[in-house]
Amino acid sequence: MHNIVVAGGDSRDIWLCQMLVKRGHQVKAWGIQAPGIAGYAINDPPPDVLIGPMTGIGEDGWMQTLDGRVRLTEDFLSGMGAGALIAAGLIGPALVARCHTLQIRTVQYRLETSFMWLNAVPTAEGAIAAAIGKSGRTLFERPIGIIGLGRVGLVLADRLNRYGAVPIIFERSLDKRAMARALGLQSYALEDERRPFLDGVFNTAPAPVLGPEWFGLDGPEWVIDLASIPGGLVQELRGAQYIADRYQQILSLPGKVAPIRAAEIIWETLGLTLEEEWQDGPAAGSAHWSRNGGFPL
Repeated sequence: MHNIVVAGGDSRDIWLCQMLVKRGHQVKAWGIQAPGIAGYAINDPPPDVLIGPMTGIGEDGWMQTLDGRVRLTEDFLSGMGAGALIAAGLIGPALVARCHTLQIRTVQYRLETSFMWLNAVPTAEGAIAAAIGKSGRTLFERPIGIIGLGRVGLVLADRLNRYGAVPIIFERSLDKRAMARALGLQSYALEDERRPFLDGVFNTAPAPVLGPEWFGLDGPEWVIDLASIPGGLVQELRGAQYIADRYQQILSLPGKVAPIRAAEIIWETLGLTLEEEWQDGPAAGSAHWSRNGGFPL
């Protein structure tokens, strides 16, 4: 059993608290209101596990929670002790280095391949639900553009195919365009001016790729931007009134549309990561952590 503090950024963290309690851990919620879960205050004894928000923990220890900003102080870190664990979406490099000095393990979900693949599923399914709601029609037999063929783009293309839609890929990478063709998908270079008619577009590329050419009179009726902050919209179009009805940026979709599954993915990622650390690490384990790599799943 572990003493765990969950510093929550969205509803997935509320479900994570409930999940951890059911597994027998002592849990406190920091910066979120979770039914039946005690709140954590900075003067409380530090836990041996801190699970931070998906938005991450900054270089100086600051985190953005639902109730406001909170901070991991030096006393907090020192009090956690060697063998403790801090996990979050991302963690500032200076804080990671400090944790290493204190022998505190760190896990950054957004750098873990297993997390990114699993998280792509609720992201894609939530994006499709948003598109149906925005368009007012089904996606069956409709041409839908996908900018970027990374993990989310690939899962999106697969799900759209299963819906009977016609996914069309826009990619800078020649290799990824070739992969799209090998999978039976239409593909175009991102800069190609010869674009087919599109009902709508999903952007997954974390770069300013959505320029005026995507919002012309003959352009798609809707553009849903799934890229992380600041998104894929070029600077000159931010705040432009003529795209307001067509452009929508949606962040943190898993925590919004499937918070229970999103919480499970966090827990699965921690278990997988710690299992790999155990297998790749020294033969002698720490008495503070169990033999499956630290987390009894």
